Amino acid sequence: MAHRRALLAAPFLLAAGPANSQVGPRQVGEALEVAGIASAERPGGSRALAPAAPLAEGDTLVTGAASRLLARLAGEVELRLGARSRMLIDTLVPQSVGTVLRHAAGPFWFTRPETAPRSPVAIISPAALIAVRGTSVWGGELDGAFRVFVERGVADVVAGGRRVTIGAGLGTEIIDGAPSEAAPWPQERILRARISVGLSP
Repeated sequence: MAHRRALLAAPFLLAAGPANSQVGPRQVGEALEVAGIASAERPGGSRALAPAAPLAEGDTLVTGAASRLLARLAGEVELRLGARSRMLIDTLVPQSVGTVLRHAAGPFWFTRPETAPRSPVAIISPAALIAVRGTSVWGGELDGAFRVFVERGVADVVAGGRRVTIGAGLGTEIIDGAPSEAAPWPQERILRARISVGLSP
């Protein structure tokens, strides 16, 4: 029910599924770097990921303990996953429908350059919906709470019937099912977030 409320609160998200009707999964990117163990899961099977491995709509990207994954997706998107992460590439049509990623666990970092297409992007997690607007954004559990931090651009975080807009250098946390007011993050917390997905301090 929380996800349904969040989706209704973000009218720019389209309910349409993947726009491509071809038989078989549609390739939408590739793995760039793998540290430790990473895989792509689909109903009926799982395949190990290595650099240059193709990624498709419907893949759930999974990392193991002490592992990291860097992937490049259509629309000039770079997606980093930290240890014990799970992220489903639900829909990725940057020229029209937009991008929907479903986050289940672990830290992630989503980024795209300012020159990339400005199609809608939604990252849906158990805690909140994150609507990305030309942004570099981190999300995940940190210091006992689900948190979102924006390095560049703007993101809307929607949960519990509340929407908070976050600008560059600000973050929020989910408290009692809803996002807190946007506030600056201490440098020490930013460094830990970056390190969690394999970015240098």
